[in-house]
Amino acid sequence: MLKLKNLPLSVALLVFCQCSFASATLQHWQQATINWRSEAGSHINILADEQPAFMALKPYIPLFEKLTGISVGFHALEQSQMRARRHQDLSEATGLYDVLPMGITFLGEAQSQGWVDPLQPYIENPRLTDKAWYQLEDISERSLALCKIDDTLYSLPFDFSAPIYFYRKDLFERFNLEVPNTYEQLQATKIKLQKAIDRTPSLNGMHAFASRTLPGAGLNTWTVLPIMRAYGAEVINKQGQSVFGSPQTAKSLQVYRDLVTGFGTPDNSRLLHFYEIRRLFKEGQLASAFLASHFYNEIDTAEESDIWNKWEAAPLPAGPIARETSPWAWAFAINSKSNEKHAAWLFIQWATSEQTAALLSTGGSPPRQKVWHEKLFTLVNKPGFNKTMLWVFDHATPDRLQSGMVEFPVIGKIISQTFSQIFYGADIKQSIKAADEKINTNMQALKVRSNIQQ
Repeated sequence: MLKLKNLPLSVALLVFCQCSFASATLQHWQQATINWRSEAGSHINILADEQPAFMALKPYIPLFEKLTGISVGFHALEQSQMRARRHQDLSEATGLYDVLPMGITFLGEAQSQGWVDPLQPYIENPRLTDKAWYQLEDISERSLALCKIDDTLYSLPFDFSAPIYFYRKDLFERFNLEVPNTYEQLQATKIKLQKAIDRTPSLNGMHAFASRTLPGAGLNTWTVLPIMRAYGAEVINKQGQSVFGSPQTAKSLQVYRDLVTGFGTPDNSRLLHFYEIRRLFKEGQLASAFLASHFYNEIDTAEESDIWNKWEAAPLPAGPIARETSPWAWAFAINSKSNEKHAAWLFIQWATSEQTAALLSTGGSPPRQKVWHEKLFTLVNKPGFNKTMLWVFDHATPDRLQSGMVEFPVIGKIISQTFSQIFYGADIKQSIKAADEKINTNMQALKVRSNIQQ
């Protein structure tokens, strides 16, 4: 494998791009029976997150430009900045970005406001889409479900992940530890592992476990909600009422608090961004963590990580009710105010195709099952991880609150801040009772506002 770490950044990028073009030719996409150049001469702007999957796509955009004759502006921003820019563009109807990154927590609001186009008309248009070539059915049903509201498709996924349990297999074997099956076992394992680490001078400074704690969209809610569900807790019931103040919620939050604070966790565990948790695991300073499954792409070669051959993965532990996780799909949607919708669709079709997914599999986690079965399960030589990804593809379902609910941005903020307060020592029962009241008040206000707008 070509080593780029010691090269200047500009040279490394040039070499990478040249290697990328050497491995891909236009004939893969030209097999589709559509006129890829039907929108030649047009220009589209793409908004992106600075997540690895988006950045893995960027070097290949010249291929799309050569294939279609469409010029592309690709604008990647840090996630919080991306969310703010996206909301501004859509709410002010400026139409600056033709293609937008979409996740389940924002899709409900975007759809309810008419900010994004339904995609089925584009898929059914034979001038724009070769359905037999594109093979929509190859995309994981679990990831497609995250892109739908009322069974209508509003975005298409190109990166699919869920929280799973990454751990240092070498340390578990060295200290004769079993992979925990339940959250109670994980808490006991965290303590045993930290004691063993502390007795080993060569592991000085390492901690046993970490997970997301910071409040905010896409932060602690993503890993707390599946634990709540594992204990039979919910935020909102089917009638749209808060059930957050339940004993099941209290128990699940006590379990999570004990996991992410105290002995066995980094001293600044409450302040760790998930990027920092990734770095600690990657650099060998963390023995286990709940991390996004697509993190495997950052630690699976000697060039990427010192622990590349020492890690393994398992599903999140089970609670008394179920074993759960929070699936997430980064997807692309078409801005309803775009002036280049056909060109935008050609980009989305290209970016989410099997051929492009195969190229991106070294930087993202494609939702296309064929790529996993024919390529990635062989390349990622980790039996536990491979088995876990099959579990994610077959069983990962989102929380009701995250399933395209318009209310998520408001309610998600309430619960996310409550989680953070509990991690800092706030009384659990009082905190969830106060949050329960806030949720119901806001749900009623949002319902009234929605009725007025209608």
